[in-house]
Amino acid sequence: MKKFFSLITITVLLTSLNVKANNIQLANVVLNGQNTTSQFSLVNFDVSWENSWRTITNEANYDGAWIFVKFRKKTSSLWQHATINLTGSTVPANSVLQTSADGKGVWIYQVLPAADFIGNVNYTGAKIRWNYGADGVLNTDSVEIRVFALEMVYVPQGKFNLGSGGTETYPFIEGSKTSPYSVTSEGAITVSNTAGNLYYTGNGDLGGPIPANYPKGFNAFWLMKYEGSQQQYVDFLNNLDLTRANNRYVGVGVYPGTHPNIIATFPERAANSFSINDCLAFSDWAGLRPFTELEYEKTCRGFNQASLPNEYVWGNTTIANTTAVTNAGLTNETANDGNALYVGGIGRPTRTGIYATATSNRQQSAGTFYGVMDMGGNLWETTISVGSTNSRLFTNTNGDGSLDVNGDANVATWPTIAGSYTFRGGSLSTPLQDIRTSDRNYGSYGINVTVRNSSYPMGLRLARTAE
Repeated sequence: MKKFFSLITITVLLTSLNVKANNIQLANVVLNGQNTTSQFSLVNFDVSWENSWRTITNEANYDGAWIFVKFRKKTSSLWQHATINLTGSTVPANSVLQTSADGKGVWIYQVLPAADFIGNVNYTGAKIRWNYGADGVLNTDSVEIRVFALEMVYVPQGKFNLGSGGTETYPFIEGSKTSPYSVTSEGAITVSNTAGNLYYTGNGDLGGPIPANYPKGFNAFWLMKYEGSQQQYVDFLNNLDLTRANNRYVGVGVYPGTHPNIIATFPERAANSFSINDCLAFSDWAGLRPFTELEYEKTCRGFNQASLPNEYVWGNTTIANTTAVTNAGLTNETANDGNALYVGGIGRPTRTGIYATATSNRQQSAGTFYGVMDMGGNLWETTISVGSTNSRLFTNTNGDGSLDVNGDANVATWPTIAGSYTFRGGSLSTPLQDIRTSDRNYGSYGINVTVRNSSYPMGLRLARTAE
């Protein structure tokens, strides 16, 4: 039978174009190997990025790429999420290629090494089976596919501390003490000012318990290595139909061009001015999910690490502002000073991963314990609060790749009520105190603000439940 599948365009979603940060690239994307009986075809690709790692000591974690596919019938303007088969993949040398249980995408990362691995990776010859029949595509349909890659970090299972015992605003504490609270499982957590229980004194309703299904950070999860970039968000907009894209364009306003050819003015710059609904929509579209404020602290502080009073996300209390940059707005934008951006700095978002170089240490790179970048300063980390009845109903359900007719996320357990979210990690418009890992100055943001309100310092970072 003649194969009517036609590969028209390949679009690559980059987390950053900066070679010092990651330079993730997809290449040699081809659609072939159509099986009209089982109704699948093979999506072929190579993927590479710089400064990858997989360690077996200390953090014992790794980075990787979350790769997913969108398709469009030539007779339609609607891009849909492709379903990937759980088996039948061709795995590149020295890599693990893991298909998610829901078929929404694949992870690719370094095989377990004999010693700590740090370096550049180039995985060639990957093939994944797209079950096009399950997605309503006929054998004779002509389609266009687009492949996207997001650089992620694996945060492994393990206990960790909430709170530092410092002077942060409304931090988590144990009971009536000022000492940290230890999270030792995903079991329900009692919120009370009595010994052995979790407590905080404000920015939330002090209610509980925090249910077992609410992600607490004990179980493993993946988190975007960098804040979402302008290019990422533009790629998202350009791969929605016009109605959905228009609803997601509100408050952004910095991108020229006309849909579906909107242009990122500064592709590598961290994207901002989002509403919570914008973040949720991108998350659902990419098969990701929001993360919780407990997962935020786990990512920053790490497994089984003692808390340091008033520590920043890079594990100590040393901080300096970025007041000037070189090559502003370019792929090689570099900070002239500092390891964070807060009020009094340059006053606009920086390039994603700006502090990370091939030789920088954790403090210089502003990295968390697990190697996640930019979680302190620059733009807020939008997380799910523990401080409202609605937010505590949140579960670790990932997005399914599809939005409703208005371009909104449609995952039932993701809260859409004011007061369900918290901004962690500070931003370019807040004081340095807000950057402290355990600071909850915005611990239950939006009590009087809807999820449709945009905010200049709101950034984009998302998670996916590990398998």
